[in-house]
Amino acid sequence: MNTLILDAETANFSLQHLLQQVERGSFEVRNAQGNVVAFVLSPADHEAWTYVEANLDLNQHRDEVQQALRRRGGATTAQLLEKASLLAAQKDDAAQ
Repeated sequence: MNTLILDAETANFSLQHLLQQVERGSFEVRNAQGNVVAFVLSPADHEAWTYVEANLDLNQHRDEVQQALRRRGGATTAQLLEKASLLAAQKDDAAQ
């Protein structure tokens, strides 16, 4: 990962310069003391990060996911939408 250090020399970089940095890949932004103050992810790295987080969440909740997959019943999306439509119509009728 590339690094951009914010100091007196780089403080006035233009937004265009920063966007050019992203084109080369993600980078971290550090202050003059060397502390990380931000991470800027390229679109590809952001997508990869999203998949990693999703897999981590699935792995952390594996038992709950397996239990949910074993359950039967519930309602389809079409059934839920139909019920919502009926309730909205009832609400409209009651308001009149």
